[in-house]
Amino acid sequence: MMNKFFFSTSLLLVAIIPFVSCASVSIEEAMYEDRPQFVVKTASATYWYDQAGGGLSCLIDSEGNDWIAFKKNPLSEYPASAAAGFRGMPNFVFQSDDGGAGHPGFDQCTSEIVRENQIRTYSNSGKWQWTWTFHDTYATVTMEKVDSEHAYWFLYEGTPGGSYSPNNFYWGTDELGYQTELPDYFKEERATGNWQWAYFGSKTSPRTLLLGMQEPDSHADLLGFLGNTSEGLLSPDGMVVFGFGRQQGAVPLMTSVNNTFYISLADLTVSSSEEHNEIADKIRQLLSRN
Repeated sequence: MMNKFFFSTSLLLVAIIPFVSCASVSIEEAMYEDRPQFVVKTASATYWYDQAGGGLSCLIDSEGNDWIAFKKNPLSEYPASAAAGFRGMPNFVFQSDDGGAGHPGFDQCTSEIVRENQIRTYSNSGKWQWTWTFHDTYATVTMEKVDSEHAYWFLYEGTPGGSYSPNNFYWGTDELGYQTELPDYFKEERATGNWQWAYFGSKTSPRTLLLGMQEPDSHADLLGFLGNTSEGLLSPDGMVVFGFGRQQGAVPLMTSVNNTFYISLADLTVSSSEEHNEIADKIRQLLSRN
């Protein structure tokens, strides 16, 4: 079943309150999983932003499918939370006193609207700061302040196309090209490399999620698919585990300030090397925007 996004009084404040708007981007407030959210509506997607967590809890396409589908219970149980609390984006800070900053479900941050299409988040410690900027067809997040004693990563942990359906998944990177192989994270399988961009999709969806970083770096990146039981890929639910600046052993590597990441749900699909080249052009155009 798709993770279709429906209003439920147990999860959402039905009376959504308009906050600010600009052209086709608007920001409202609501509740999801009993947590305050900023709801950013754009022409191509709706982003649900956990205010105290400082990260995306939902990424809803125009058909109502949720490409993240965070749930707060269980929040931190391996591997069960692959169907719940592990999910989110960008999940910046791991371990340390600020662990969970940038991740929905944690109370490590304060977030505010600073422009009609921007949200800025500060860690409660004052050591971290980042800003999201939302546009019609894409969004960016820029890391503006980092803890000098701790590295960070950028993670996408969620459900391409709106459901955990490994047999339908595809993905690709600038280094590896189009891929349908599925490394089983629970069985210690990983795809690794040094990537500037990646994409994720499902045969069940007419669109593909594009992720990229504006400036290339030399850090290791990692990808796998984590089921929520010991059955690994055959589990009933689960998620993608993807990280820029993530070394094997769950080690964050990035330390740069003013590092900008791009997110876009594009109306394209990939099923061949030729179509990989088409989406590569799309991603390069995205990363060339200021």
